[in-house]
Amino acid sequence: MPVSKWPPPRSPLSGKCSTVVQTSVYPQMMISMPKLASFSIACWLLLSTSNCSWAAEETTIVSPSGDQSIRFSLHDGVPHYSVSFRDVTILDNSKLSLVLDGSGLEEQFVVESKQTESVNGSWVPVVGSRASYPDSYNACVIQLRGATQKAQRLELAFRAYDEGVAFRYTIPPQEGIDELKLKSEATHFQFTDDHFVYWDDYPQARYSKLRLSEMPERSIRPLLVEAGSHFVAIAEAGSLGHYAPMMLNRSGKNQLVTRFRSGTVSASKSLTTPWRVIMVAEQPGTLVENHYLLQNLSPPSKLSDTSWIKPGKVWRSSLTTEGAKAIVDYAAANNYQYVHYDAGWYGPERDANSDPLTVIDPIDMQETIRYADQHGIGLICYINKIAMSGYDLDKTFRTFQKWGIRGVKMGFVDWKSQSDMEFLYAAIEKAAEYELIVDIHDNFRLTGIERTYPHLLTVEGILGNEERPDNGNPPKNVLTTSFARMIAGAGDYTPCYLNGRVVSRSFQLALGVVFYSPLQYLHWYDQAHQYPENRYPELEFWKEMPTTWDDSKVVHGSIGSYMTVARRKGDRWFVGTIVNEARSLDIALNFLGPGEFDAKIYAEDPDDKKQVVIQSCQVTSDSKLTATMSSGSGCAIMISPMLNE
Repeated sequence: MPVSKWPPPRSPLSGKCSTVVQTSVYPQMMISMPKLASFSIACWLLLSTSNCSWAAEETTIVSPSGDQSIRFSLHDGVPHYSVSFRDVTILDNSKLSLVLDGSGLEEQFVVESKQTESVNGSWVPVVGSRASYPDSYNACVIQLRGATQKAQRLELAFRAYDEGVAFRYTIPPQEGIDELKLKSEATHFQFTDDHFVYWDDYPQARYSKLRLSEMPERSIRPLLVEAGSHFVAIAEAGSLGHYAPMMLNRSGKNQLVTRFRSGTVSASKSLTTPWRVIMVAEQPGTLVENHYLLQNLSPPSKLSDTSWIKPGKVWRSSLTTEGAKAIVDYAAANNYQYVHYDAGWYGPERDANSDPLTVIDPIDMQETIRYADQHGIGLICYINKIAMSGYDLDKTFRTFQKWGIRGVKMGFVDWKSQSDMEFLYAAIEKAAEYELIVDIHDNFRLTGIERTYPHLLTVEGILGNEERPDNGNPPKNVLTTSFARMIAGAGDYTPCYLNGRVVSRSFQLALGVVFYSPLQYLHWYDQAHQYPENRYPELEFWKEMPTTWDDSKVVHGSIGSYMTVARRKGDRWFVGTIVNEARSLDIALNFLGPGEFDAKIYAEDPDDKKQVVIQSCQVTSDSKLTATMSSGSGCAIMISPMLNE
């Protein structure tokens, strides 16, 4: 049987959406092995438009365009893989392994059979950064058995998309195994050089640019890597409802390995891991555009009715009835959708005796909800893990729905262990049962599960405007976060406007476009009385700005330096540009369709960067706009079709 070449030739798929399944059985391979103590798993795939060929110990799978490819090989029964982007090797000879029952000994395997599949399709999200997401890939599932322990069965599912590659392990039900305890997962990522990584070890930490060799012991995901002239993201996708979050530990020269954030993973009879994802692109902004890959790898929506799920703009109120009413008035007049009561509305947030079914005296909850409903505004309320675990969650969320609350923001969320994830996923599902939209704050990052639970509109897991630019979150870090963090999907950055931490208000305006979030919390430290009528005409940009989109593009950018994002809703485009260093940026408008457009530009006042000047001009798709910004500033642009007179 011939051995596949590496890198494989490009062979793009064509034609309509189709599924082809092929099954083959490998010749039996008998390999001596130590006593069974752990599972070490791999499979190697080669899939093209016309045929599928493989050797017993080596196969390659290729994405529809031929750009992304991955080769797997059994080395004396031990699985390894390599990843290539076009003609460049990104990861080389990286080992795959699961460790059961605390032993580090490795099992050797032979390939028993395989099934291949090609899919060319798309799907429509309930809310998203695009109206629809492409979902095309080549896939293969390899069935493995132990070389001597023939009863031991393992599978590896493997997919190659044009956006990246992904794989996951499955231990299927089998004789003699009733309970599984997975001590660790040891998926290796062997880079070809000592590349730069954008490292953080905590979801709300500041990023550091380091060499792999300089990286502290472990990092969280997604991890952004500069691999020569390419940019690589290592991510986790799919459900963690019964698994532990993945960490990336430094292990050997130019090598990372997966570990659990905390504890072990247990399952009954069978176990399937989340997807391990490697995305590769020539520009870092492409990885941000392709964040939907994590959703492609997640189960479809579990909700039969999604009509109650409403994205929108949110303003946090003071913990009073009158404060909420003032924000409701502003929200109704300025196209916002929600008012929010934050921590403290049912008592001290860190007090286990604070009952989420009680309300502090300055708040008349029923009057707040009545007034908000009257003006077409929804109420979102904070609840933290202390209250969710200390009180009957079913009763709590049922009561919230009865009161008329539209959503919950979950705080103090633990994110380390399998039990943490089981609790969180149960809370997300319970919120859906009572038609409550969800924002998860503190330390959780998305893995594409917003496809499965579309009422989960946003999460924090980000160093946002709660940290001052002069104390841990300068523009350079913001412009690292906008690339590295946003690969994971929606991020609740909480832009401000009048608060003293704001250095440039045009920068803040642009953040609403740069940071995608279907629930966009604005004016985080402000209250409505600070905004007399017509005092800030530039806030027209936020008034008109949607929070979900029909199209999104990263126009250009450099990590830590500058970024321009353009997003479309209907026939209008909204553009946000932010910079670290002072610079002028030419923004090509070739994303526009035919015809003439009116561009309204909300730019930094050159005499006072806390002020915004508004300019207008006519543009077409052949036009370029030049945004001139001082350090740590920005520019926002709203582009609308010219009206026919």
